[in-house]
Amino acid sequence: MTERATTAAVTERTPATAAERSALAALGAPVRAFLQDPLAVVYLFVVAAFLIPGRMIVAPLGALGSPATILAVGAAALYVVGRLVGGHLATGLQPMRTATLVLGFVLLVSYAVGRTRSLTLAESNGSDRTLIHVAGLVGLALLTMDAVRTREHLDRLLRLVVWCASAFALMGIVQWTVGLSPESYVQVPGLTLQAVDINVQRSLFTRVQSTALHPIEFGVVLAASLPLALHYALMGRADGRPLTRWRWVPVVLVLTAIPLSVSRASVLGVVVGGLTAWVAWSWRVRFNAIVAGILMGVAMRAAFPGVLGTLLSSFLWAGEDPSIEGRTNDYPRAMAYILERPWLGRGLGTFTPEQYFFLDNEYLNLLLTAGLVGAATLVAFFLVAMGLGRGVYHHAASPVSRSLGQALTACTAVTAVTWFTYDGFAFRLNAGLAFVLVGATAALWRLEVGRFRWGRDLNRTRPVQFVEAPDVRTWGEVPAPRDDG
Repeated sequence: MTERATTAAVTERTPATAAERSALAALGAPVRAFLQDPLAVVYLFVVAAFLIPGRMIVAPLGALGSPATILAVGAAALYVVGRLVGGHLATGLQPMRTATLVLGFVLLVSYAVGRTRSLTLAESNGSDRTLIHVAGLVGLALLTMDAVRTREHLDRLLRLVVWCASAFALMGIVQWTVGLSPESYVQVPGLTLQAVDINVQRSLFTRVQSTALHPIEFGVVLAASLPLALHYALMGRADGRPLTRWRWVPVVLVLTAIPLSVSRASVLGVVVGGLTAWVAWSWRVRFNAIVAGILMGVAMRAAFPGVLGTLLSSFLWAGEDPSIEGRTNDYPRAMAYILERPWLGRGLGTFTPEQYFFLDNEYLNLLLTAGLVGAATLVAFFLVAMGLGRGVYHHAASPVSRSLGQALTACTAVTAVTWFTYDGFAFRLNAGLAFVLVGATAALWRLEVGRFRWGRDLNRTRPVQFVEAPDVRTWGEVPAPRDDG
């Protein structure tokens, strides 16, 4: 971490004026406790989103009753309180904060535009639910990017994501092998199981979903978590603690579980994430990754016969797949609705499957509901996040931070690409994780770079190298800025 970032991280912890201290004293004890480390709400969200089945809700709240959704809305409320009180959240230049607020504002305008026409009850309810969902997502991103104080603070959050993803993957593996769904053994007092009708069959297999709402979400979330798991396995933490063998457990669990979703989107996510993370690796690391991937494929073929073949067939015979045919058949109908209101759409969350039809493409859904402006804003949101990650990769001083910047870029790239294949914004785990990782990217940029450098002083040395000692081979940093690629 730079000296500037370290100083800023320390001075932003406590209220600076008497008025701010008085406002803080007026708040309740729970709020004051959370303001000591606002990121605690994000920790709780990550645990709840990964480990509590998505179908478990607080019944009176209906579709908004998921613990993860409640915590996301709480994150938004805490961010507002933190800004009003002062002294607990980062200030200053932050491009991602601007992009996030612009996205939230555009979607709010789309919500208001939808109210200018006569809505059915289903459209009105769907619009209200989506607005609350968006508020929670925006709150998660803002709180993550501005509540992180140090690199160790950020590592704590991201390692929690990796280990929760590992548990999420393990529950999926258990569900595949013994047929035991998480709903049967994860019991939370006060929550009831929501009835959801989904198709989990593909070919001869019953796809698993673990605690997710759908097998596609299960696979995509794991694909988005994989670059982070690889980073911590290859590079470790910023504090320089020795690497242990246990660091590979999340990678193995995630890679084992992804094919069990029997989802093309998850395979696409692995390819996109792997190729993006590949940039930070030396040629020796790339060669080792290819060999490990081949061995992993052989082991998967032996442990889960037929799964890889089914996935391969789903790509080779995609033109004959009824699910793809159904999606493409809906495009002309969708285009007719888009042309009616091309700029700001029909209204946020108003295109409900109950009244219209399913859309397995988040960008098409946004074109319908938020128009060209809404879809373009979401694309810009992802591009800003990936640009900041690449900025860290090129300009951070530490190889560990540079590797993490590229890994977070890969995570966002997975989300941005796979949302072409399904309506990921509607799935609380996938969408929530995406916004948390975007916030983490912004926090890393603030701590390690903190200013625009527009292509100056680019560091082109690949940070992830293979270090060979006389008696032992270990993954680690390069002692000298030498690139063997």
